[in-house]
Amino acid sequence: MPELQDKQSGRPSFFDPDFCESKCPICTRARRGVVWARWLQRIELVLTFGGCPWGRARARRYGVPPDQPRPESQQSK
Repeated sequence: MPELQDKQSGRPSFFDPDFCESKCPICTRARRGVVWARWLQRIELVLTFGGCPWGRARARRYGVPPDQPRPESQQSK
């Protein structure tokens, strides 16, 4: 379950991008290359026009869609 408070603003956040980045059972496995997770994530991206709310929040914060890893320059942020 995602944390209910945004780490940057301190406001309540039900769609924390860090959930997608480090805790989502589908996205984290898909980015590591697990075949079934990549397949499921592709279906989700098509059906929801860009991913789940956590994936879209991750795309807004880091500038990459949920199915792609963050660039090395952003890894330390």
